[in-house]
Amino acid sequence: MTTTEAGTATEGAREVPWHLQGNFAPVEHELDVADLQVEGEIPVEIDGQYMRNGFNPVTGWSDHWFFGNGMVHAVDLRDGRASYRNRYVQTPALEQGGAMSMSPADSPANTNVVRHAGRIFVLEEAHGAYEIDHGLHTLGMEDWDGGVVGAFTAHPKLCPTTGEMLAFGYNVVGPEFLRYYRFDPSGALVQSEPITLPRGVMMHDFNITANHVIWMDLPVCFDLDLAVKGEAPFGWTPDNGARLGVMPRTGSDADVRWFEIEPGYVFHPVNSHEEGDTIVLTVCRAEHAMAGGFDDISAKATLWRWTVDLAAGTVTETQLDDRKSDFARVNDALVGLPTNIGYTMQLGTTPDNPSMGNEVYKYDLTTGQPEVHQMGSVCGGEPVFIPRPGGTADDDGWIVLFGYDTAEDRSELRIIDARDFTGAPVARVFTPQRVPYGAHGNWMPRG
Repeated sequence: MTTTEAGTATEGAREVPWHLQGNFAPVEHELDVADLQVEGEIPVEIDGQYMRNGFNPVTGWSDHWFFGNGMVHAVDLRDGRASYRNRYVQTPALEQGGAMSMSPADSPANTNVVRHAGRIFVLEEAHGAYEIDHGLHTLGMEDWDGGVVGAFTAHPKLCPTTGEMLAFGYNVVGPEFLRYYRFDPSGALVQSEPITLPRGVMMHDFNITANHVIWMDLPVCFDLDLAVKGEAPFGWTPDNGARLGVMPRTGSDADVRWFEIEPGYVFHPVNSHEEGDTIVLTVCRAEHAMAGGFDDISAKATLWRWTVDLAAGTVTETQLDDRKSDFARVNDALVGLPTNIGYTMQLGTTPDNPSMGNEVYKYDLTTGQPEVHQMGSVCGGEPVFIPRPGGTADDDGWIVLFGYDTAEDRSELRIIDARDFTGAPVARVFTPQRVPYGAHGNWMPRG
């Protein structure tokens, strides 16, 4: 790879896109390394694995950030020590050198890694789900005995009170554009419900409360004519309008109530909960997405609140803060329930890519004001909450995230005391190789 006078990276005659440069670039090696170098001390109460998925094209090249092959990076924490392992998810897309079709099996499996009912699923929203084990070995595709047909979301929700997993799959061509799935605590599929949409939209995530699911029908729309021409298939279509659909968790398509909102786009909500006949959603909302076509994912989100008054049939939209951030999380024990605390990662100001910043935010979701964890030369990723054993407070635990030190050219797992958020990290666990910026992950306690 060379760099021209204008600063554009090139590889031979090809211009190298941003998602293959710097810490977005893939790594080549699958490693197993014990006894990682640690600065500070890993709390001995932390016992389990942090797994995070991301985009790592097996050939070293992909046409879009979203198309890289899935690679899971895992740090195992036990007795104050740490080990590292990374593996590709073995799917047909990997075996075919990154080539994909719309077949559910041809997933790059590159966006999230989630555990439910003792099983670990690697997910990407345009294809089917794959299963891995704690050693990151791929066990195969899972379609729940044929009950899940087509795509499966990268963002299922795990209910902390019922133990259910709530999920969906969206399709870009009809006649069925959306289907809702509900799994019981044992992992069995117990509900599959088609949801009516007027056209195919990119629905990256959704929301749950104690009694409802809330759909986000937002105007990043699929255009079949463009796809047939080989052009970018998704684009910003504000004339399509924007809506929130509120449905009882055990309800049907006929029960969905739709509420019009201002056009905008949400990749990741923070959380949602009920207050009587009101549903309160806190989201990372951008003014638009993909306004320049499918390759344009540079729009930066800020913190917003949507308040849905079910009795009055209205939605109030309020911006809470103007800091650019996304990759939102809360304490998993409070997903869909009231909590005053949410965590997001600052987004950088680079206009042509979704670069990560060096600030992590612990938001008061009532006021919209954050505590700020400054990371200096380290740029971060999704902040995931680890609860302290026996803790009861919303923030009694730690935040973990993969960070990349731009000054030292090395990656780390950073552990932050959530109750001393502005202080120094309690530990920096240095990985044996660079961990590229990726997507989503989860903490999986042992046992």
